[in-house]
Amino acid sequence: MDKFPNKYILTIKPNEYLQQGPSHCGAFSVKAILSAYGLDTKDEPKYYHPNWVGRLTGLTLGRNYYVNILKKNGIEAELKTAEGNTIEEIITLLKEILNNNTPVMIRIGNGYMTDKYNLIIGRLAGHWITIWGYDNDRQFFYIYDSALPKQYWNKNLPIGNTTRKYSEILRDWKFGKWQVYYWLLSGKSNYTYIKIKKPNAL
Repeated sequence: MDKFPNKYILTIKPNEYLQQGPSHCGAFSVKAILSAYGLDTKDEPKYYHPNWVGRLTGLTLGRNYYVNILKKNGIEAELKTAEGNTIEEIITLLKEILNNNTPVMIRIGNGYMTDKYNLIIGRLAGHWITIWGYDNDRQFFYIYDSALPKQYWNKNLPIGNTTRKYSEILRDWKFGKWQVYYWLLSGKSNYTYIKIKKPNAL
């Protein structure tokens, strides 16, 4: 039994949830985080990319790509990995971050192009999502997933646009295990996440 509340939802949340196109998931996640802290200054997520190649294609290079964007816009952040922890420790880590009233941005394999999970796509398609709360009784996290088509959004949630079971997050978060190129770019393999620190003004 962990030390955290049975259910926790952040007291801050994005002003809106947007659906992405074929790319820019990281930029959509960044915009959501900045919006929650009142620091969002761009009309479209793609404009947070620091160069025209990123804005045009969504291509990112370097392990601290999104960390640097967050820092440039007023939020301290750090790229980390939960690899090496047990399943229980990984879930507890996410709860600990959330209980600091801060969202967490994680890199997953995205098999959710519809409401049905596709294992093959989940092992090929890298994706960033953000987590905004959890519920132990229901064993799920509150998620903002910008790639999920709007017809599958749950508009009755108090935060986020969908939920994912603890077991689903653990499965999807192993994305680096199957993606050698991502390991080479990020220096991380499994369970990569960006830890957010509150802006100094808050």
